[in-house]
Parts: sequence; structure tokens; C-alpha cells
Amino acid sequence: MKKLIAISCIAIASMTVVTAKPPMKFGKVPMEDLAMTVYDKDTSAPAVVLCDYGYFATNQFQFTRMIRIKILKKEGLSYADFNFQGAEKSSVKGITFNLENGEVTEDKLKNDQIFRERITNDYYRLRCSMPNVKVGSVIDIEYFYNDFPSEWDFQKYIPVKWSELIIETSPYIDFRKNFYGYQHLSSSSESRWVAQDMPAFKTEAYVNSSDNYLTKFEFDILSIHIPGFYREFTTDWDAANRRLDNDSYFGQAAKGNLFLNSIAKDIKSRYSDDLDRAKAAYDEIKKIKWDETESAETSTPTLSTVYNKKIGNSADINIMLTELFKRLDLEAYDVVMSTRSNGVMSPFYPSLNKLNYVISQVKIGDKTYLVDATEELLPFGLIPFRCLNGLGRAVSENKNFAVNITAPGKDKSVALYTVDLKDDNTLEGKCQVVNSEYAAFNFRKDYQEANSQDEFIENLENENAGLHIHEFNIEDLDSLEKPVKEIYNFDISNKISSVGDEIYINPLLTNQISDNPFKLDSRQFPVDYGYPIESTYIYNYTIPDNYEIEEVPKPINMGLSSKGAYFLYNVS
Repeated sequence: MKKLIAISCIAIASMTVVTAKPPMKFGKVPMEDLAMTVYDKDTSAPAVVLCDYGYFATNQFQFTRMIRIKILKKEGLSYADFNFQGAEKSSVKGITFNLENGEVTEDKLKNDQIFRERITNDYYRLRCSMPNVKVGSVIDIEYFYNDFPSEWDFQKYIPVKWSELIIETSPYIDFRKNFYGYQHLSSSSESRWVAQDMPAFKTEAYVNSSDNYLTKFEFDILSIHIPGFYREFTTDWDAANRRLDNDSYFGQAAKGNLFLNSIAKDIKSRYSDDLDRAKAAYDEIKKIKWDETESAETSTPTLSTVYNKKIGNSADINIMLTELFKRLDLEAYDVVMSTRSNGVMSPFYPSLNKLNYVISQVKIGDKTYLVDATEELLPFGLIPFRCLNGLGRAVSENKNFAVNITAPGKDKSVALYTVDLKDDNTLEGKCQVVNSEYAAFNFRKDYQEANSQDEFIENLENENAGLHIHEFNIEDLDSLEKPVKEIYNFDISNKISSVGDEIYINPLLTNQISDNPFKLDSRQFPVDYGYPIESTYIYNYTIPDNYEIEEVPKPINMGLSSKGAYFLYNVS
């Protein structure tokens, strides 16, 4: 949830003005940067940030940023695309420099190449792609907007030669900064922070979000107080809750909505049990298609518009769901949160800037459920993978409290294979797989995304070399509350090898892990799978009478000391 703070008629006196000369001048690129072909501190880098400079001027309440990037390889061309926050009238300018036949050419970013997308009433996302970018180009881009910066990344996925942030201090603006990351800054003072020769961030497999580990600051304004004017923002969660409740695109959007009364009346007439009523409400709101926008604010102050159009963002859908729960006389709350890709919320400090999603919490009897109606294939009681991010905050008009957001279920599958070894050394058999909870959701989603059942089968065969599937059937595909079963006959090649009168069978025919995802020599960040995974594979082999078993693999029973993972393997 990004907030641009309109203070157009208010002058804020700057207490401290930092007069250090900026490390770069927009549009003036040294010849050595244009001639550079490799970054000597990371020769594998596809691009390098030569300078990233930000300056917040308190007296104007204006933030200015200048970025200079050198493109070194074809893989670095994507760094010519920019996406940043701003206001509708934010100023953006950019130039692409190329060195051609000893001459410097310039291509300026045009206004029609800058796209402004309204996210909330006062927050816009600006996108642009720099013109005529090629290997060897140097890109300069500068933009400013009237707001306090919400964050500053000293580290990126490419190396950063110089990153500097200056925030003028003032007795009238009280803000908080949180530092994240594993790399140290080169220098730090009350109002100026510098990182020099920052290495590229190296991502690792099964990390919650790289955003949690990049070296950066996250900022929140606590309050603005000048003579004759005071505004409180996120001094604590009570203050944040008040702002949310008064927001036209959150708390105020949830009020009214008389169209929900008739829906609640119909559900009450059909169901007497509270859980059945909650599930009916969930199914009703799921008729609204999610537009795949993650947001902590509604797209409109009037939710009836969303209901009539049958499409909306995550806040539209789940705030509407909470309100319908309440009209069914159920205790329900909106839960604001940050998704996995957006990084974790601080367990210590409130932050409106960090919020980018809403789910619903409903209490039925002595059990509490977290629900999200954006996914049509997700059963009541499970929430999407993107929401499994540890912490959220339940908010209402006069109450708020922390909510632990963890997986309410497993990715659970049980596969039973009955296999015959034929005289010609081929394998034929039948497979029955029962997918439960998240495994069922993932199966249904994969099946829906395939253009046909034939394409789905082809994808399954491609994932398991040598597998050929016959007579494929599915049970309970549309019964979301039940596990989904897949049953098929098959034959499979490449699992048998022969030497003389001996043959060797790989007992595990499918679903083998053939590549180790943990390739780095050392790991800095915790392993996070999101939800528990429990996979069971049972293979029953029938061996022809003219064969005898010479040797079987030894049993394995191992696990982590923390009991976070275990593996059991047995052949009998």
C-alpha cells in the first residue's frame, strides 16, 4: 500500500541541507564509461549500475533519483526497462548513449514511451523502456515525485559501483528506517548513506523472497508536525489502523454495500450451519474473477461496481468476502499483509508501505479460518502460496491484532504403482495417484491450464522420460473439498538395463529428482518451501517365474536433526 502525501500548501523548513556534490550529472557520461566492455570487479556481470543517487529535499517534500547503468552483455538488456512509483505528474527523463565509430550518439526517452498506471487514488506506477539500447549502451534516467521514498536498494541483481542516498533532516518530519541485508555500507551518517562496489545479489533455491535479503532501507513516515498542522501515519498499529479505516479505498469502501444483504439473506435461507454458510459465501464471492492484481486497496470506493462487473483486484474480492461473512453474523476481519514476493512484514514495527494484499479471517465455533476467494480452484480453508508469508494484521474499525499466516495444509500425494515385468524386459502397469490439499489444487490448476486432456498427458509424459500413458481417467476433479485422483495404465522404457543373463531395474519409475537445486558452495539464506510436502510412492512389481531376485537396494531411513525433513526408502 503506497501513499503519496499531498501537502501542496504547506512549507516544511529544512533543518539540515547536505551540500555534498552529487556523484553524477545527468546527461554527462564520461568516455571511460562508454568505452567499458567488462566490469573488472565482476567479469560475469551482464550489466552494472555505475551510479544510483537519491536526494530527498525536505523543504519541497520532493524526492529525486538519478540512475546510470552500463549494458555489458545481451543478458543485461532487460535492465533498460524501468518500473517505479510516482504521482500522476511525476517528471521522468532518460537518455541512451552509444559509442559508434568513435562518435557518441544520444537517444532521448519520449513522453509517449512513459506509461502511467493508477494503482490507488494517489499512487501511480510508472513504466518505461529506454530507446535504442544495445550491448555497450550507457543509460541515464532521472525522475522525481512529491513523496518520501518508501525504500532504497543499495544492492541489486547486478553489481553496483556507487549507491548514495541523502535525506535532509528536519524537526518536522519523523520517520523510521529499517535496514535489511548481509552487506555493509561504505559510510553512514544521520542523513547520508553510501555503498561502494556492492556485489550482485545471488539468489538461492527455495528462498521465501530475495527482497528479504537484499541490502536496503525501508522507510515509513511516522508523523508530520509543523505549526498549525499535524498528521499521524504509522507511529503504531493503532495509528495505522485508523488510517486504514478512514481510507476511501479500504475501510470506507467496506461500509455500506447494501447489495450484500440480499446475498446473505439467500444464504441464510438455504443453510443453517455456520460453516456451510461461510462456504456458500466463499463460493459466491469466487464468482468474481481476480484480475491478478495484488493490492491492499480496492480499485474503487464502491464495491458494488466490482460485484456487477464480476472482476476485481485482491482487495476488492476479499474485503467483499469479509463483509459478507459479517452479514451472516460471523466474526470476521480483513487481514492486511505482504505477499512472499513483496518480502516479510516487520514483526516489530507497522508499515503501510509494506502492505500489498488482503485476505479474510472468519471464526466459526472455536476454529479460525484464513480464506482467499481469488483462486477459483482453491477449497475453503486453504490460502494461496503467495500468501504464506508468516505475518499479517487483522484490522477493523476499532480493533487490530497480529495474525500468524502459515500453511493450513500440506502438498500431499500418494501414488500406487502395480507393475508387471514382461518376458521381453518391458514394464507395464497401472498407476493410481491421490492428490490432497495443495497437491490437489496444483493438479487442478495444471489440468485447467492445459488446452486439452491430451496436452496434459503429453506434459506428464515429457516430465518422465520413457513414460507412455493409456486410458487416463480423473475422479473428483470438480469436487474441490475432496482429493483428486488420477488413474491410468502405462508402459515405460529406459528403466531396465541388461548385462548377460542379469537385468537391472530402477525401482522408482517416475517423479525422480534428477537435479540438485542447491548448487552454491555455501548458503546464506534459510530454505523455505512455503508449505510441508509429503510424497509417498509405492511400487508393487510382479516378476516372471523364470527370474529370481539376486539383490535389492539397502533400506534408507534418514532425516534432519531438526525433524524438518525425512526420507524413508525400503525394498522387500
